[in-house]
Amino acid sequence: MSDLGASHPSGRSWDRPVKYGSSSGLSDCVLSSKSKTITVFIFILINVLNYMDRFTIAGVPENVKSYYKINDSKLGQLQTMFFVFYTILSPIAGYLGDRWKRKRIMQIGLSIWIIVTLASSFVPAHLFSLFLATRCFVGIGEASYSTLAPTILSDLFMGNARTKVLGLFYFAAPVGSGLGFIVGSEITRLTGSWQWSLRITPILGLLCIILLSVLHSDPPRGEAEGGSHMRTTSWWLDIKSLLSNQAFMFISCGYTCVCFVLGSLSWFAIDLIQSALNAINDDPSAWRNYNIPIVVGASTCLAGIFGVLSGAKLGRYLRRWVPAADAYVCSASLFICAPFLFFALVSPSWNFYVCIVLVFIVEFLLCITWALVTDMTMGVVIPTRRSTASALQMVMSHALGDAISPAIVGRIAVAFTDLHSLETQYLGLQRALFLTAFVCALGGFLFLMVTLYLVKAKNDVHRAIQASQHDMVAVISGQEIEVPATPSSIHSEVST
Repeated sequence: MSDLGASHPSGRSWDRPVKYGSSSGLSDCVLSSKSKTITVFIFILINVLNYMDRFTIAGVPENVKSYYKINDSKLGQLQTMFFVFYTILSPIAGYLGDRWKRKRIMQIGLSIWIIVTLASSFVPAHLFSLFLATRCFVGIGEASYSTLAPTILSDLFMGNARTKVLGLFYFAAPVGSGLGFIVGSEITRLTGSWQWSLRITPILGLLCIILLSVLHSDPPRGEAEGGSHMRTTSWWLDIKSLLSNQAFMFISCGYTCVCFVLGSLSWFAIDLIQSALNAINDDPSAWRNYNIPIVVGASTCLAGIFGVLSGAKLGRYLRRWVPAADAYVCSASLFICAPFLFFALVSPSWNFYVCIVLVFIVEFLLCITWALVTDMTMGVVIPTRRSTASALQMVMSHALGDAISPAIVGRIAVAFTDLHSLETQYLGLQRALFLTAFVCALGGFLFLMVTLYLVKAKNDVHRAIQASQHDMVAVISGQEIEVPATPSSIHSEVST
């Protein structure tokens, strides 16, 4: 935990409690309200499309497995390899995002994503390895946007306004995921070819690039908080400081658990329900009598909207009395989610509709954390390190979360499965997914640990920004760096 002391040259002490949710003493962003609204709209639209593309294949798992003649393990590799390359590029995007024009980086990344996604729809059935490679490059394209967009929004807004905007931004994630399930299924049904579902998002993606290029302007880093004059430091010092930031690390570890669970469920939920229906009816095509992708997709959309917005609302409401309310809300939602998740996994063999209700509850509880995680992360990291922090968090949450969870679950499922038995195909996948309930409970514990460090870390950041606005010295135990308001006016030791 960092030990901060800050003083003005006149001797005035800055070591006092900080009130959040107010911009008192801090500068307003130079961009107009209209420009900020346009940026939020564009980013939400791109985020919807981002998740829609990511889960289109998850909406047609049987079609993909049949076309490429693969099992659950190979199917899981598609998502895993996507996130592997997504994770590899995130630190690079974060490094560049703290030092270069973020708009240009996102334009390049989105262009790569569009081209490769369209190309992947033409890969023939005997070249599954090539199709796998295209999903890797899609991850490279998407990482550039996902790493930088939250940091730009954090530079435009602060306090409760930031929480609201991040809530709107992240509600696009479950909506996009649900639309991915629905679009994948319906386009396949209408065209008779699942590949056409991969040709819709590039068209919409081109529109997004045009909107981003014409209507969006990058704000100065930290502008909303008055930290736009803070100087960047070396990448190694940024990483070292972030790794020593206990609040940031526990937030990232808790979020990694959320990603592990969501990655597994998003990829295998439809497959699990289809397998259960096939086993109950002793018919490998019984699932075709149910609109499973549409029902699950609609459930995901609604659960995501209510979950993300409820989490943001709860955080804003409770932090008036409990400064670490965001972390408590995240912890409680995951602890409550764990038993519901267990029953959701066993319910497909009981009743299809009970299963859907339980899936809705699980997704609702998981999505409560999304906006709050980003809000907490931006609050405990100084403006000039936020892109790097976002990238490091993505590396952790994907490398140890949704990048590996589909492959792990797929391998465990195959180990328990007899391909000649419909019942073992269902039970094997069910047993593999039981792992997610334990990971969910672990996430609840990790967010509980965040409560021990959150308020102190936020105070440290606030004072570091105040220090950079005056001719004063701020000391936060860590490495000495220069964050001057003028070329040589301030020295700071910052570990946030």
